[in-house]
Amino acid sequence: MNKINRYLPDQKFLILLNRFILRYDESDCNKEKIVKDAYLFCVGYFLKYQQAHGNPNLKGSSNIIAVLTSALLSPNFYTIPSTISLERILYFYKFIVEYVVWNEYEVEKSFREHKLNFERTAVSSKFNSLIKKRI
Repeated sequence: MNKINRYLPDQKFLILLNRFILRYDESDCNKEKIVKDAYLFCVGYFLKYQQAHGNPNLKGSSNIIAVLTSALLSPNFYTIPSTISLERILYFYKFIVEYVVWNEYEVEKSFREHKLNFERTAVSSKFNSLIKKRI
């Protein structure tokens, strides 16, 4: 993970998502499972690292599409070394967007559930750290 920290956030996002997709590819998962789980990966990454930069006028799943598209269209995309192949993410990008568009209720529900779990975990960890400080 230390080697990946030298990249910009959008580059890091694409590299990690590509690794995630490649691992699924290697395990011979079907395309639908890869797409659904890649979307969940994007949700998790967004909630942990980019939630503060999300557009409040967009629904959660639309923010995921915006972050993914922005990373792919960023000039930083072209500065990722050629030794890191991002072919799989380019291939699956259209399927992830299609999944979000055609399954609006499901993806929005999933996004809300993950956001709620993330917020609960964040509050719980802050509470635990406060208790440890007082002890």
